[in-house]
Amino acid sequence: MLNEIIAIYAITDDLLKAIGHYEDSHREMNDAEIITTAFLQAMFFNGNHSKACSYMKDHKLISNMLEKSCFNRRLHSVSMLINDLFHQVGMVLKEISDSTEYLLD
Repeated sequence: MLNEIIAIYAITDDLLKAIGHYEDSHREMNDAEIITTAFLQAMFFNGNHSKACSYMKDHKLISNMLEKSCFNRRLHSVSMLINDLFHQVGMVLKEISDSTEYLLD
């Protein structure tokens, strides 16, 4: 699981840099860390914010983990950014695919 978390963070951080995403340098957690934790909660913790945040903090993957309410506010503030990134990644995968058939789950 650790390798997956690192890969998600690296890809997210690179995508944010590639689109020129600006964020305040005074924040305790950057947006890539928020988005990575959100993916982690969806993938491994059935959408549970508290468990994902605790995991990231306990394993020292994010040293300045926000409290539950602050994390939730930040997550909502980047929700449109997450949607845009998801759409952009989907478009890139569609463009590089040789197949014209897609399976939706």
